[in-house]
Amino acid sequence: MKIIFTVILYFFAHALSAQTLDYMGWVDRSANHIEQNRLDSAAVALQKAMALEPANDNNPVLLLNLGILQRQLGLYDDAYISFTASMGNNPMPDVVLHNRASLLCDMERFDEAMEDYSTLISDYPEDVEAYYRRGLLFLEKNERAKAEEDFKASDAIDPDNMYTKLSKALLYKLDDNWEEAEKVYTGMIHSSSKVDPSFYLNRAECYVNTDQIFRASADLRAVEGSQKDNPYFYILRGRVRLAQFDKIAARADFRKAKELGYDTEIVNGWLKKTE
Repeated sequence: MKIIFTVILYFFAHALSAQTLDYMGWVDRSANHIEQNRLDSAAVALQKAMALEPANDNNPVLLLNLGILQRQLGLYDDAYISFTASMGNNPMPDVVLHNRASLLCDMERFDEAMEDYSTLISDYPEDVEAYYRRGLLFLEKNERAKAEEDFKASDAIDPDNMYTKLSKALLYKLDDNWEEAEKVYTGMIHSSSKVDPSFYLNRAECYVNTDQIFRASADLRAVEGSQKDNPYFYILRGRVRLAQFDKIAARADFRKAKELGYDTEIVNGWLKKTE
């Protein structure tokens, strides 16, 4: 994410060479703060730049970056305002819509997120990710038929796209076809130069549900460092440890999942198996 920020800010820093040094100075300072992981200071620097030149044509891009920073800082309401304000004259409206829709999902404002994804699909009919994301929202509403329509649309556009493959794997899992789902995730892991940790996590889930405990354990170890705040990681590792007859360790994992907000009823069901 820091690289994305820096690239965007660097690009517009050069595009703004004719602007005042003060404006440019704050933009450059924001980029420096991002490199040092000082996101709050980076956000303040962007606000100061825009305050100096509120009519600057490049402010929509700065607002997009500000919204991303605010989301990272957990300031969801502020991020929503920034993304919405960024829509006017933004050269990357699809990027803004994707960010706002994802934020709305974090805020559990799912109907509004659905509207943004529908706008993306209308304005950018080749946007495979938008079909995938809207399909997920349809599944949340138990509207599988509509979800499958979106997933089929993404397959027709680009069957080799990552989101198309994720769509297929998800449908396999919904049908308890864990073997086929595992093949999808394994293919994605082998074909990716930089593997998303979620691929390993999802494959571990497939292995757990096909009683391949050793392989599940290996995948979970591979992503342990990036999943400290993910309650489902602890559910999966708890299930692995339970299968290995380590009830004490399994209980600790299930309790951690509960602490991180995983569904209480489901966790309690697993906790009972550790008694």
